[in-house]
Parts: sequence; structure tokens; C-alpha cells
Amino acid sequence: MKIEKYKYIGLGKYKVLISGKEYIIYEDVIIKYNILSKNYIEEQDLKLFLKDNSYYEAYYLALKQINTKMRTPKEIIKILEKKEYKQEIIKSVVKKLQEEGYLSDKSYTKAYIYDQINLKNKGPIKIKKELLQEGIDENLIDTELEIFTKSLQEDKIKKYIKTQINLNTNKSANMLKNKILMSLIEKGYYKTDIENCLEAFKFDDSKIYQKEYKKAYDKMSKKYTGTILEYKIKNYMYQKGFEVK
Repeated sequence: MKIEKYKYIGLGKYKVLISGKEYIIYEDVIIKYNILSKNYIEEQDLKLFLKDNSYYEAYYLALKQINTKMRTPKEIIKILEKKEYKQEIIKSVVKKLQEEGYLSDKSYTKAYIYDQINLKNKGPIKIKKELLQEGIDENLIDTELEIFTKSLQEDKIKKYIKTQINLNTNKSANMLKNKILMSLIEKGYYKTDIENCLEAFKFDDSKIYQKEYKKAYDKMSKKYTGTILEYKIKNYMYQKGFEVK
């Protein structure tokens, strides 16, 4: 088979024309087999080149994914399987990346926990669940989660509670507390820790009560009067979570 021409196309790849058929071959393969110094190659050699080329293609694809964000071996395997690379190539690529330090469960876990605490404000329960789903060893997760101390968790919870209190314009104290509790449980914090932190805050909904009462009265007094009006307003306030005065 005749090597008719070749051209470097960037990103470590060459376009090579062999017996009228065009191939994109990685520079690693070109150098390894000294292809550009040859005029002819045997068909079995071409198959060998292309097998190696598939390996480097998978390797650089995985490396690109890792450069976007840290990945686990499990993630890289899924990505390469989706691209339908052979299992032997996938295993070789993952092994090489691990040997080069690009794939490390410990490094990934450290970075993941840091990001979830500081950027996503997630609690330890959710962080652990997500890492387990990524195939990370539970003992490793527990060890690395030690940086998320009880004190730090309480600080995060209290900061969230304070923010929600300041943003609240229409919820009763009871309803707001319940909303905060459910939201923080969803974020992965422990229920008892949330409840303990909630006790440290004063929830004053008197102004909101007056606002909601007036809103209900203005609307319902157009249709009802007397005890019926009073009943309708009380029912509305109960539904809003207020203790009717």
C-alpha cells in the first residue's frame, strides 16, 4: 500500500493518504512507527497503526475530558464506552492516566468535596451519596469528609437560615421554619443539626401577619361580612401557617 501524501493538521494529528484512502493519524503513531519516512506499508502494518491510533484517540479524548473537570476512572470508562472503544483500549487508557496521575480517586474526592461545600453549599449526606454513585470507596469518602467538621456544617446552616429570614416577605414563622428545614435536608444536612440551629434564631412574623391579614381582609370583605368574614380570614391565615390572634 502506497503512502501518497501527508499533511499536519494541528492538535498533534496528520492527514495521511494511503492508496487513495485518507486517514487521520496521531503524531504519536507517526513517530512510533516512523511512518513519514516510508513510501509503502503492508496491510497488516496499517492495521497495527490504526489500532494504536485508536488508543491515542481515546487517550486524548479522555485527557480533554479531565482538563474540563476532574474525573473518576468510572466516568472516563463511561465516556469511552459511549464512543464505542474496545474494552482493551479503554483499560489501557485508564491505566496510563492513573500512572500519570491524571486519574486519582483521592484527588477527585478531595476536589469534589471542596467544590460541593464552597460552591454548592451541599451537606455531608448528599456529598457522600453522590460520591458513592461515582464509584468512590466509602472509607475514602469518610476520611476526606472529615474536613467538613460539625462546626463548619453549623456555620453553613446558620448562614443559610439568616439569608432566608432576611429574604422572607410573606411566610409565617412556622412555614418559613419548615421550608428551611426541608431545603437543608434536601441539601444533605442532618435534621437534628438543622433543628438545633433553628432554635438559635428568632422568627418575628408580626409585620408579615399584619400584611397578610390586611390582604385577606381587603379581598374577602368584598364578598363576606360578620362571622363568615372572620371565619374566612382565620382559615386563610391558618393555611398560611400563622397562629391566629
